[in-house]
Amino acid sequence: MMQNDVVVIGGGISGLSLAYYCVQAGMKTTLLEKNESLGGSFASPQYSSNGKKFWMELGAHTCYSSYQNLLDIVEGCGVTNTIIPRAKVPFTLFVDGKIRSIVSQLNILELLVSVPNLFKLKKTGLSVRSYYSKIVGEKNYEEVIRHFFNAVPSQQTDNFPADMMFKSRPKRKDVLKNYTFQNGLQSVARAIAAKSGLNVFTSQDVNSVVYKDGLYEIRSAGGGEYSAKTLVLATPSLVTSKLLKESNPDLAQHLAKLKAADVDSVGVIVRKENSKLKPVAALISPNDVFFSVVSRDTVPDDNYRGFVFHFQPGLDEKTKRSRITEVLGIGFSKIEHTEAKHNTVPTLQLGHHQWLEKTDQLLKGKKSLLLTGNYFGGMAIEDCVSRSKSEFARMKG
Repeated sequence: MMQNDVVVIGGGISGLSLAYYCVQAGMKTTLLEKNESLGGSFASPQYSSNGKKFWMELGAHTCYSSYQNLLDIVEGCGVTNTIIPRAKVPFTLFVDGKIRSIVSQLNILELLVSVPNLFKLKKTGLSVRSYYSKIVGEKNYEEVIRHFFNAVPSQQTDNFPADMMFKSRPKRKDVLKNYTFQNGLQSVARAIAAKSGLNVFTSQDVNSVVYKDGLYEIRSAGGGEYSAKTLVLATPSLVTSKLLKESNPDLAQHLAKLKAADVDSVGVIVRKENSKLKPVAALISPNDVFFSVVSRDTVPDDNYRGFVFHFQPGLDEKTKRSRITEVLGIGFSKIEHTEAKHNTVPTLQLGHHQWLEKTDQLLKGKKSLLLTGNYFGGMAIEDCVSRSKSEFARMKG
């Protein structure tokens, strides 16, 4: 059985960032990921044909100057020089088969009447719907704005806590306001995984965690066996709940209460000359079978364009393929390459702050057990890294 100071289960940005902090502190650290590749929502599959390379984002697609903890890791991994700007192309609506600007679909009079509420309303205790419908007006919210909010986590967000949807953070003035990386966000995951002192094992679907004689014993479905003084779980809450069922039943039961949604993403690559859509950052189509279509036009390429459809869950392949070709206005034979990915994201509800407070209460005194992920302080990349940093500090404190 491989012995470690720390074993991290889950190779998304949450698990990777916590592993990074542990390695920097000189701890023998092993990271286990059930999939063949690392990154989680940092998913930038590479496509190559006739010497021409192209990547697209199947999950997260933008970083910001306010992501200071992430930037510290980027600098620590020596990949700051790979930061590149995103082209200024618009986020648009897709209505009746045509691209429409956001402003063109808003009731301006209703907006003017409602927007003064921005200066007197507080988000605390309000849902996304109850807060933003007062800021933009009920009709504007229902017909336009809510669909943009739904596109962020690819699920209905009406009942999300308003103060967890978008956050104001201090910004780094020496970094681009919004940016990506030369080979996509997954290149950051690869850079962390390459850090000296971090052992990474992929295709390790962990199915057993036992706490015995002061050590965690971890076993995977493929026969891998690992032990550690400290266990980090950076997996969806339901997976974490199942893994803790024997060793921490109260915490497991609490984690199981949190709901989650599946995100079904399909990316397609087309030759530039075959696509007639004007450059966009994303298409939002109200009440469609997809939440959004995110484009690679933010990083223009001479040969290809990429479009990632974030579909409603449960659709059959024929329905997805049909909608892709309808939106792009081309036959499926014109699609050069496709990629698919499934992610699990939390469904945050009012009362989440109280749920989180109880979670941390249940973790008190358990410095050998760390929990991180996108279901704590928020779903943004920086929220994930910040949680990892605070859990590392709790372990060391």
